[in-house]
Amino acid sequence: MAAKPYAGPKPIDNYFRQTIHPLHCLVFILPLLLFFHVGGAYCLAHPLAPIDVNRYLRFLGGTIAYLPPLAIVMVLLAQHLVRRDPWRIRPMVLLGMGVEAVLHVIPLIVIGHLMHRLVAFRAAAGAATQPDAGVLRQLVEAAGAGIYEEFLFRLVAITLIMLLFVDVLGLPRGLVAVAAILICAVFFGLYHVGGEHYDRGNFIFQTMAGVYLGAVFLLRGFGVAVGSHVMWNVYVYMLT
Repeated sequence: MAAKPYAGPKPIDNYFRQTIHPLHCLVFILPLLLFFHVGGAYCLAHPLAPIDVNRYLRFLGGTIAYLPPLAIVMVLLAQHLVRRDPWRIRPMVLLGMGVEAVLHVIPLIVIGHLMHRLVAFRAAAGAATQPDAGVLRQLVEAAGAGIYEEFLFRLVAITLIMLLFVDVLGLPRGLVAVAAILICAVFFGLYHVGGEHYDRGNFIFQTMAGVYLGAVFLLRGFGVAVGSHVMWNVYVYMLT
């Protein structure tokens, strides 16, 4: 019997690979998701973040009130099943993802201060939050915006672009990844500066933030991207 050709060493499932696992991402964001919806039911008459998600789901025929969080859970579970990752949760990986989320905020803070756009960002991102709004409401909105914006602009949009142009059309993965990040970042910027809050400088900052978060998503996974976005929102709401 002929020996099987040597395929090289098996990839080590180290920390950096495990943080990208959909199951770890789901467990990591689940407390934030519950906090937003439970807290939003208490202090938000109309939770802001899922509005755009609801529009897409209604377009597809979904009308259940809590379909947006279910959609996130189902997408991540579907990815987990497709990847055939093990059903094992590593607490130290989740802890490391939390540390990363805090550390990844630093470049956004530096960019924001260099561009002097924090005030404009606060006006756009927190337009619906009154200056005297309670701390709980601000934290709830920070969590919801971080989760659902990453879901729409990164997990859904970038993943679909990669699926179509790489897996279906066979284009180079690196080139498509860069294009997907840039395209989604532009839409991310437009999303935040539309209407009465439009400002060219703020649009540039939001687009740069979208590029950064897109890179975090592709390199470090959905969970770390969500955590970084939420931490940034908390910083903007509470410290500026």
